[in-house]
Amino acid sequence: MWPKTFAAIFGGCLISISVMLNLNYILPLDVDTRLFVGLLMAFPLWVSAMIWCYASDSGWHAWRRCGGLLLVSAGFNTLFFFS
Repeated sequence: MWPKTFAAIFGGCLISISVMLNLNYILPLDVDTRLFVGLLMAFPLWVSAMIWCYASDSGWHAWRRCGGLLLVSAGFNTLFFFS
């Protein structure tokens, strides 16, 4: 249970931060509105990533799930950053 817990806490937090950074690049709103939307959506996104990790069969499977989603989201982050 501990490997899934660590994957849920740390991997879910990184996924939440990365997806919120992507949304800040995509949303066509003012900076303060994007910050507010990010603050409102970050915690529910983190909780859903944690639930997704706990639904895994093992800790390794949870880390693979988080790592795959984080890799895709970080790829979009770098794409948005350099364009």
